[in-house]
Amino acid sequence: MRIAVVSDIHSNGDALDTLARELDRLRPDRVVHLGDLVGYNAEPEKCVRWAMANCSEGILGNHDAVVCGKAGGEFFHKPALQAARWSAERVSEESLDYLSGLPVRATLPGGLLLVHGAPSDPDRYLFLTEDAEEEMDLLGESEGLRLVLFGHTHLPTAFVRREEGGVVSAPLKNFRLAEKESAMLNPGSVGQPRDRDPRACFLVVDTGSWEASWIRVSYDVERCRTRVLEAGLPRFFASRLADGT
Repeated sequence: MRIAVVSDIHSNGDALDTLARELDRLRPDRVVHLGDLVGYNAEPEKCVRWAMANCSEGILGNHDAVVCGKAGGEFFHKPALQAARWSAERVSEESLDYLSGLPVRATLPGGLLLVHGAPSDPDRYLFLTEDAEEEMDLLGESEGLRLVLFGHTHLPTAFVRREEGGVVSAPLKNFRLAEKESAMLNPGSVGQPRDRDPRACFLVVDTGSWEASWIRVSYDVERCRTRVLEAGLPRFFASRLADGT
């Protein structure tokens, strides 16, 4: 089964349009999202509606939680909280209901776990190999997991537990999971990448071969930036779109 994994769309409808065209071309067996459909950018309703129509599973992100009222946003910096509150006023009741109903974790057949931040804490950022190793140790072997799919950092990442037990940061190119290995993979961000590449990023996983491919697609960044400014959202979010930070 080929699964397309998207995360952190963050109300970026222009990036989403390009992503949707690429998914139509690739024709994966299913599409899942790892949360943060909303926040930062100017088209929250469009992004939630797309997820409702196209994703078989989805996860609640921290921005989603604030927008639908399940969290207060007390740990957000001021511009992020402003954008979340702006989004909350511009999504439909149906979209709010969808966000409210999203789980903080979900499993797929074959040993896949979907989370937003980390299995132990949906708000935890997993940047370092040591962070991933701690999470893998907490999971142990009880859930029979081969793959944890997580977002939140906006960085495409692969952490692999080798057969001998050590955890390493693995290269993304030509990624393939060996028979007795397990991994934590981050698809990167569709709507606001932070690896200095402004193109939208997502992941396709083949659960037959255990191969994974990170895919980048270009979109009209300037149009999205203009939408942010015209909406009166913080200029900060428009600026960082241009350089992928």
